[in-house]
Amino acid sequence: MKKFLFAIVMLGIGTGLRSQTNSIGPTVGFNSARFSENSGARPSFNFGILYNYSIFENSGLGVELLYSQEGSITKIGNNNYTHELNYIRIPLEFNYYFGKINNDFRPKLFAGPSLAFLVGGESKSKFGSSEVTYNSKDLYKSFDIGLLLGVGFNYRLSDLIWFNFDAGYTHGLLNVSKGSNPELKNRLINLNFGIAYGF
Repeated sequence: MKKFLFAIVMLGIGTGLRSQTNSIGPTVGFNSARFSENSGARPSFNFGILYNYSIFENSGLGVELLYSQEGSITKIGNNNYTHELNYIRIPLEFNYYFGKINNDFRPKLFAGPSLAFLVGGESKSKFGSSEVTYNSKDLYKSFDIGLLLGVGFNYRLSDLIWFNFDAGYTHGLLNVSKGSNPELKNRLINLNFGIAYGF
């Protein structure tokens, strides 16, 4: 009986090891960012590196390291307010994959926390022909955390190369403004494309 149980355990371990998948590669995407308090969307971009690890056929973990341009653009009458917040953003994702692991096309759902560290940007207020510029780090807090939800798919280009597409929404949880009123929380929609190389 002990030998039988040992054989089952070893078979399970061996199957798990064979199903392990690591992949890493570049990603680039389009952002539509705004603040929670009556602000207009700022179109921009992000780029960086993605890493995925899965040990089960239908689930895995992912992490990205992104340079992400965010903030908002708002126009009120003849006045324009542009807030550029440039973050190093680190999404930590739980991925659920549909279909079999050997399928070429695999839709997915993902969710998890998204950490952001402010590294720069300018905030501009333009009143007619007059313009005032501030360093965004003087107006906004250096750290943010949000909840990321998204959908996407992986498409196998070859045995160890995948094309990745992600559409995500990040709902900022913290007030990023250093001012007392109003509270400003990040809202971010992104569409990303990437290539992941397995190893």
